[in-house]
Amino acid sequence: MKQISSNSIHLGDLLSGLTKENLGNFKNLLIKGISLDSRQIGEGFLFCALTGEKANGNHFIEEAFKKGAVFCLTDSKESVLHLTGSNLDPNILYLKDLKKNLGVISSRLFNDPSKNLETFAVTGTNGKTSCVELISQIAQLIDYQCGYISTIEVSFDGKAVNHSSLLTTPDPISLQRYFHQMVKENTQQVAFEVSSHGLDQHRVDGTSIDTAILTSFSQDHLDYHKNFKNYKKAKKKLFYELKPKNIILNTDNILGKEIYKDLQTTNKSCSFFSVSSEVGADFKYSFSRSTNRYIDVNLNTPKKNVKFSLNTISRPLASNAVCAVAALISRGFDLDKVYPKLKDLKFPKGRMDLINLSKKDMCFIDYAHTPEALETSLIELKDAYKEHKLWCIFGCGGERDKDKRPKMGKIAESLSDFLLVTNDNPRSENELDIIKDIRKGIKNKKEVKFISSRKEAISYCLNKIKASGESNILLISGKGHEEYQDILGKRIKFSDHQQVKDFLKDV
Repeated sequence: MKQISSNSIHLGDLLSGLTKENLGNFKNLLIKGISLDSRQIGEGFLFCALTGEKANGNHFIEEAFKKGAVFCLTDSKESVLHLTGSNLDPNILYLKDLKKNLGVISSRLFNDPSKNLETFAVTGTNGKTSCVELISQIAQLIDYQCGYISTIEVSFDGKAVNHSSLLTTPDPISLQRYFHQMVKENTQQVAFEVSSHGLDQHRVDGTSIDTAILTSFSQDHLDYHKNFKNYKKAKKKLFYELKPKNIILNTDNILGKEIYKDLQTTNKSCSFFSVSSEVGADFKYSFSRSTNRYIDVNLNTPKKNVKFSLNTISRPLASNAVCAVAALISRGFDLDKVYPKLKDLKFPKGRMDLINLSKKDMCFIDYAHTPEALETSLIELKDAYKEHKLWCIFGCGGERDKDKRPKMGKIAESLSDFLLVTNDNPRSENELDIIKDIRKGIKNKKEVKFISSRKEAISYCLNKIKASGESNILLISGKGHEEYQDILGKRIKFSDHQQVKDFLKDV
């Protein structure tokens, strides 16, 4: 899809304040669109050549001009030198902080669309997708058209899905284009996920943020951030550097507590609220189970006490819903009429999805792929189904944080009655090496089953459960909504949901 703007803009206005170079006559050049991909260039486009980890846009500058680009911004001085003397030379400019400024440039080209939307930016180790999609659903209940951009999908109206999402937080151009299209379709609000990668790579820069939300914080992505300090620093950027007008912090974690305490002593520019199970929180919640299918919520807001139920067995998922409720209340929305309807909210696909195996056996499919998420999912199942035997299938992704593998092995062994370790998305890493890392955290290896094929692992467990005379719960963890396995650079069609459904067809 070509990244087209509804209005042309002069290059000088587009780059105002971002470069000290004299653009000469080029400052009046009309830019009609923008792209990072030379294949998506159209007539009158600005091509942005970035040096990436897997591809280098600077190798495609000449191709971009042939396709209609009228100007090129590059992050490589070498590209400018290479083209010196060619007929492309005057049309290229080196911009040292191109990646950092790309969000601002894109926003300007698309008429600063986020300023015409009520924006909810959600970050957290776990819970981003749930919070984003729940904000959109609750907004629909109070007659607001609220789009969302999540790990799973993109929707402009909260209902009809318009696009698949490839990144948790899209690249800066795509993000601003989504906002622009939402404005064109009369969307009033948007909730979107903001990953630590997205923050570190400046994908959200240039976006006007009304409410920033932290759902949780624990270990993840240390393969990218290298250490916990850097991971924390990346998350903090949303609350400090991007200058939200309003902040919602789940303070049942170290980062939430840290930011909230700091804002109490230093903040002068925005409103902020804590969400916690602890006494003294601005939004204090407590959970109970009336049945093993619903969570009952007692929530003290700054103005009143409210009660409602949620269609999930997971308290962490329920806390994401509370963050969504708190975000809307803090912005002045009256939810009194919708509390009874919250029991019908749908949680995103792959977030503790229930598939009944038989009258006595159940299967839950969950995206949990961090130590904290796996632990809480297992704890929730043990708490909700105390009389059942708990089975667990999980693996870890390749080319990702290796330190969490033995931790997850230890957690799964300690909380499961039966554990089977398999593969997840091995990517280019040897799946047996990944399983070997997980094994390091497991004490009684003889009591744990290791089957590298995920399909065979699921089939093995389902057959064992079918033959069992006891009541059983099976947690298939790690992939959730994903319908593929990433193996050696290829996405091979695979769905945990479909594997279970196919098994039931043959029963």
